[in-house]
Amino acid sequence: MAPSSPPPVSPNAPCRVDVVGLGQGRCTDLDHCRRVIHAADVLVAGERILTEFPDFPGERLVIKAPLSSILEKLDQARDAGRRVVVLVGGDPCFFGIGPLLVRRWGRENVRLHPATTTLQAAAALLGIAWQDVATVSLHGRNRATPLFAALGRHSWVAVYTDHVHPPATLAAMLLERGADNFRMWVFENLGLADQRWGMFPLEEAQTNAFSPLNLVLLERLQEPKIRLTLGMSEHDYVHEQGLITKPMVRAAALAALSLEPENLLWDLGAGCGSVGIEAGLLLPAGGVVAVEKEARRVAMIRKNVRRTNAFWVHVLHGRMPDCLTYLPEPDRIFLGGGLSQGDSLLETVCTRLRPGGRLVAALVLLESLEQVRVHLDRLHWPVELLQVQASHATPLAGGVRLNALNPVFLISSRKPDS
Repeated sequence: MAPSSPPPVSPNAPCRVDVVGLGQGRCTDLDHCRRVIHAADVLVAGERILTEFPDFPGERLVIKAPLSSILEKLDQARDAGRRVVVLVGGDPCFFGIGPLLVRRWGRENVRLHPATTTLQAAAALLGIAWQDVATVSLHGRNRATPLFAALGRHSWVAVYTDHVHPPATLAAMLLERGADNFRMWVFENLGLADQRWGMFPLEEAQTNAFSPLNLVLLERLQEPKIRLTLGMSEHDYVHEQGLITKPMVRAAALAALSLEPENLLWDLGAGCGSVGIEAGLLLPAGGVVAVEKEARRVAMIRKNVRRTNAFWVHVLHGRMPDCLTYLPEPDRIFLGGGLSQGDSLLETVCTRLRPGGRLVAALVLLESLEQVRVHLDRLHWPVELLQVQASHATPLAGGVRLNALNPVFLISSRKPDS
């Protein structure tokens, strides 16, 4: 027999914790808000929201990062049988604290009160369908990879900002990444008396100051020149003659990498960037760092990123392994070049790769193959070896013959968990 789900909580049943969405500005149902707050012993909210309830007689707690401290205080209040009410802007289930508290205390102990989100209000002002808007929160987060992954896939992207990622900084990030085919809509103080909103080119937005209480919508103005797919033809990429991973090898390498949605991939010796660009299609919440030492190839990668809108690729111009020092640790590494420096690069990448991560190297020379195999064997990492060889049909004397491409070796390994 399948396990039964918990019984639904009656809207009128007593509940120790209420999480109330205030929507935009003050609560849209003031009578309901007052009834819930009047029954509370502890009122919890951000500092700005708490100032709107100066007459509350009970204990007041400010929500701020890190959340561990406030959650411990709420645990103590619940254990003491005190009635807790948490107030949030927008809706408690849309990038809100509501689901976190449900996971912590159970559905039967938390009652959520929905409201209009900032995104809903902004979409209504623009007259667009908000279910088509990809949404990313940078509020209290230090990873921008989900933002660039969304920009490469969607025509509209909403961004919840914070003091570290205000609209001006966001605009500068997009311009640096080459995403200049977007414009920015900024919505300030929605639902309040001084509400305002407007459209800004990225160059203008990066020099403007905005209210800290804002939402950003990014609108794509032009579709990419090249519709990105897996296994794209060499002719779709700007590249040096012969210096590109062939589509068949690219497909085999991506399979060997065994990418997971949130992975960070290092594409080392990236050439024209084809592997990292296509890998991003398999990383909806992840990102790629493409590292290349030759300036002319770096320019090619940037051009290919723009042409395909593969904004998940961060291009790093530098000489390995020194330029890898300050990069975040990767979950996957594709090694397409750099082995001429001896074992120093192998030592670095094997050290920096996260436990459980995968390393894949594409090699043409037998000497390079043996170099990587010996190094991995010394580390006692398991080794998988694959030779990829393909032939293209070409016309000859009114018929067709097969023209063999050079064989490529793919050596891959998974770093042990410990």
